[in-house]
Amino acid sequence: MTAATKKLTFAEYLQYDDGSDTQYELVDGELIAMSLGTGKHGGISKFLERTFDDESAKIGRDWTAQKFSVGIRSPRKGRWDTSRVPDVVVLPTQQWEALSNREAVIELNEPPPILVVEVVSESTQTTDYRSKRSEYAVLEIPEYWIVDPSPLLSLSGYSK
Repeated sequence: MTAATKKLTFAEYLQYDDGSDTQYELVDGELIAMSLGTGKHGGISKFLERTFDDESAKIGRDWTAQKFSVGIRSPRKGRWDTSRVPDVVVLPTQQWEALSNREAVIELNEPPPILVVEVVSESTQTTDYRSKRSEYAVLEIPEYWIVDPSPLLSLSGYSK
């Protein structure tokens, strides 16, 4: 669903506020409202966030998992007016802390996250399997997981 007809720059996207609690991704300059998702979708995301945090601590990695709270600026058609907000992002704690006093968007000149996870919804299948996979690969994100809970839970994606 497109929320606005005027194309926005990335800077305008960062300042955009329509007065609602709706979260948006910016895709080719257009605001795309992010649906709330089902309880299953939220439960999977929360489980993954907790599990990644627990496992990172167990193996002694200073990593943090963040659910629905980190944007990733990404390429589309040679333009950079796209910002994705993955379901779960795993990144070094130091990188997360550096985002604490500014917009939580990983910029082009910053290291990519360690892992990005998208939990597929009926409305996001094509985007998660095609568009985001390509965008994240161009950004050299080491791992991209696609968790598809229907009809049977499946995991796909890539690992470099």
